[in-house]
Amino acid sequence: MYDFSNHCFVCGLEVDSDSSRKHKQFNLPVCDDCFGTDREKLAVSNLLEGMADGFVCGCI
Repeated sequence: MYDFSNHCFVCGLEVDSDSSRKHKQFNLPVCDDCFGTDREKLAVSNLLEGMADGFVCGCI
């Protein structure tokens, strides 16, 4: 797994974390090649889908 602090969370290429773009929802770096592409949307979808894995709502 990539270190998301200095790698594009979409393709995994190393980026300069100070000057790279950030995805607004996750505050993760995105390289210029992936920014705004369908690949970025798919990566966001995968991250959102995986956020609840293994968690059960305790309100019921």
